[in-house]
Amino acid sequence: MQTYKTKKQLQAALDLLAENDKHLAAAYGAYGVPPLRARPDGFEGLARLLISQQVSTAAASAIQARFDAAIGEINAVNLLAMDDETLGACGISRPKQRYLRGLAEAVVSDGLDLPALRRADNDTVYDTLVALKGIGPWTAECYLLFSLRRADIFPSGDLALQHAVRLLYGLDARPDATALTDFAMRWQGHRGAAARLLWLYYNGEQAKNR
Repeated sequence: MQTYKTKKQLQAALDLLAENDKHLAAAYGAYGVPPLRARPDGFEGLARLLISQQVSTAAASAIQARFDAAIGEINAVNLLAMDDETLGACGISRPKQRYLRGLAEAVVSDGLDLPALRRADNDTVYDTLVALKGIGPWTAECYLLFSLRRADIFPSGDLALQHAVRLLYGLDARPDATALTDFAMRWQGHRGAAARLLWLYYNGEQAKNR
């Protein structure tokens, strides 16, 4: 399983993609090599992704900061020791509180072996995670992409990626997750590099229009 551990590896992947895709090459020329955006794995990595679901980046950062201060070390045992009032004061919604508790309970019961997922193939990681309440395709794919740094992962359900492809390729409409999954096959082998560049491109274009 190929991974991106360094910016040099990511750059090499983008160099290869740009040779065969003029639109991606244009974005690459304009914005350069995107950050790896590496995240912790294990319980902490999944907890951070759950907190960031369906909220803006700014809101997620604020909630995460309060959560970090309240929990101390981010692990399953400490999460289960927190009451609903404390989690709510961090800005974590009731559904997300349930998802976090379910995740923590799966870890402490030994039913979920997160360290073992580091060595598992992409499909096994994905299937294991989406079986958990509150973890859907986006969360599982982002965990593979940013926490495990797998090279060939593309979160097609991400709205920013959908808008980025529409803008960069001059599409009439934003592709949905199914259409974008098919579209991304042109980058197979390095779909994670394409995703990182498209996020950078989208954020850059949005900043230009503010």
